Amino acid sequence: MKKWRHFLLAGVLLLGVAGCSDSDTDYYAVDINTTGTGSGTVTGSGGRLDCPDGICSFPYREGTEVTLTATPDDESEFVGWTGGPCSGTGPCTFTVDGAMSVTANFDSDVETMLQLIHASDLEGGVNAIDNAPNFAAIIDALEEEYPNTLIISAGDNYIPGPFLSAAGDSSVRPVLRDVLDNPDAREGGGRIDIAIMNLIGFDASAFGNHEFDSGTSFIADVIGTDIRDGGEARWLGTQFPYLSANLDFSGDDNLSGLYTDQILPSDAFASPLADPDAAAAAPKIAPAAIVNLNGEQFGVVGATTPRLEEISSPGDTQVKNPGAGTSDMADLAAILQPVIDRLLARGIDKIILTTHLQQIALEQELIGRLRGVDIVIAGGSDTLLADSTDVLRPEDMAADSYPIVTTNADGDPAVIVSTDGEYSYVGRLVVAFDDEGTIKPDSLDPMESGVYAAMDSVVATLWGSSSAGFDEGTKGNAVRTLTDAVSQIVIQKDSQIFGETDVFLNGLREDVRTQETNLGNLTADANLAAARSVDPSVQVSIKNGGGIRDAIGTVVETSPGQYERVPPQPNPAANKAEGDVSRLDIENTLRFNNELTLLTLT
Repeated sequence: MKKWRHFLLAGVLLLGVAGCSDSDTDYYAVDINTTGTGSGTVTGSGGRLDCPDGICSFPYREGTEVTLTATPDDESEFVGWTGGPCSGTGPCTFTVDGAMSVTANFDSDVETMLQLIHASDLEGGVNAIDNAPNFAAIIDALEEEYPNTLIISAGDNYIPGPFLSAAGDSSVRPVLRDVLDNPDAREGGGRIDIAIMNLIGFDASAFGNHEFDSGTSFIADVIGTDIRDGGEARWLGTQFPYLSANLDFSGDDNLSGLYTDQILPSDAFASPLADPDAAAAAPKIAPAAIVNLNGEQFGVVGATTPRLEEISSPGDTQVKNPGAGTSDMADLAAILQPVIDRLLARGIDKIILTTHLQQIALEQELIGRLRGVDIVIAGGSDTLLADSTDVLRPEDMAADSYPIVTTNADGDPAVIVSTDGEYSYVGRLVVAFDDEGTIKPDSLDPMESGVYAAMDSVVATLWGSSSAGFDEGTKGNAVRTLTDAVSQIVIQKDSQIFGETDVFLNGLREDVRTQETNLGNLTADANLAAARSVDPSVQVSIKNGGGIRDAIGTVVETSPGQYERVPPQPNPAANKAEGDVSRLDIENTLRFNNELTLLTLT
C-alpha cells in the first residue's frame, strides 16, 4: 500500500479505485471531473488534491473531512457541483466514507457586448426638417460609447410628400455635392432621405411598404447608382443593403439587377466614389447580410409584410408563397428559417431580424416560430416601447416596456424592439451575448437601453450643450445642412394659402386609425364633393385613415408639462399667419396621390 501511495504522489492518475486497506485503515478514491465550456481548478483541503482540469483522483483515509474548492480561470465562471455529496457553487465539505466522483462545472464567461441603434418608419415629412438633425446628433453621440455598434432600420425610410419631392429641386444640387463630397452629385426625388441614412451610417434596412408607393422604378433610382460614361457619379445610391427574404425580385426588371441571393458582408453593398466600376457593380438588395464588428459577426435578415400587394405598388416584385397576402406567421417563418439556417451554418450565432409587418403582435408571434434569432426590430406599427427612465415627446405614451423580452423557437431568450417613426426617436439596445451567441437578459440596463427622443433637450444632455452636436464635422451638422436646403423649398409651399382653421385638425396616427376625427371628416367630405361633381347621386364617402399622414396644426407647451393642440402657427418667413392652411400643410398630411373610386352597391 505504501508503494501505491508513492506512485500516486509521483503523478500517476488512478481512476475508479473502489478502496484499499493499510492494516486496519481503509482508503477511498475521490475522483474529480471538470466539464463545461470554461475551465478552472479544483483543490482539496490542505492542498492534498490539485486538479487543474480534466479528470484526477486522490485516495483519502476513511473518516477524513475534505473541502473541495473550485476556482475558475480568467473569462470563466464556476456554475456549480454535480455528483457525490456536492451541490451549489460554494466550497463542498464532506466526510469520506466510500469511493465517490464529483464534477465541477465551469462555463465560459466571455461576453460580446452589442449596441444596436435602430429606427422604424423614418418617413421623412415636414417634421423631419427639425427631427432628423437631432436624430443624427443623438446617434453620433451614442455610437462612440461601444465599439460594437450596429445601426439598422425596419423600413419605410421614405414616403411620398414634400420632403421626398424637395430632393428633386435643382436648388439642392450644390448642397448634395458639398455634403456628400461628390462634385458630380445630382438632385433626385428621395435622395435626401437616403443621403441622411448614408451620412448617419446605417448598416442595413428592411424593405417597408412605403418604399414601393411610387413604384419599383423609383426604388431603383433612389437606392441604385447613376454613373455615366467617364465615371461621372451623379448618384451612388444606398451605402447599405436593403433586405427582404420573403420578396421575389427576379421578375422585376427595375430591381432584379440590384438583387443578389448571396449573403454578403454589408460593406459589399457600398458604392465607392473612387471606383466607379465597383460602385456600379455593387448589389443593393439581398435576403440577408453579415456585419463584421471587431472580429465578431452579426447576421441581419429582412422581412416585409406579406400583404404588400394590397397596400402599396410593388409592380413585378412579388411576395413569396406560402403566405402571400396573409398575416400567417407560420408561413412567413417557413420562408425565413432557411435563410437564418444559412447564417447558422456559417458559424454566425448572433442574428437580428429586421421586419416590417405593421403590427407588433405579428413580430411577437413570429419570433416564437424561428430558431436562432436573438433580436427582432419591429417596423410598420410605429409602436413606441419605452421604460420609466426614457424621456418622451409631448403627449406620447409607451405601448409597452423596452425591450419586450421573450423566447425564440429554441427556448432561448430573445428581445423585440420598436420605436415611433418620422425621426422622432432613436432606439438603443445594449445587450450582452454569451460565448454561444445567446442573449443574456440580465445584461439589460434601462439607464442605457431605451428610446431617445429627437429633441433639443436630449441632444444637449448627450453633448453637453444644444449646439455641440452640430459643430463642424459632426453628423448632426451634415444632416442639418441637408434639411436646411429642404426647408427653403417647403417655405415656398407654406406661403401658398388655401384656407383657414381656428382649430387643430387632428390627423394623428393614433386617432385617425382608431376613431372619428375632424380632419378625417373634412377630407372625407372633400372626397364626397369631388365625387358628386362627377355623379351627383353619390351618397357616401369612405376615407382610409392610413391616407392621413399628419395633423394640420401643432402641439405647444402652455406651461411646464402641460400641452395644448392648436391651429397652424405663424411662419413669418412664408408670410403665413396663425390658422392659415397652406399647400405645404395639405401635401404633408395627404401625401399620397390616390385616385377616387366610385362604386355602386346594391
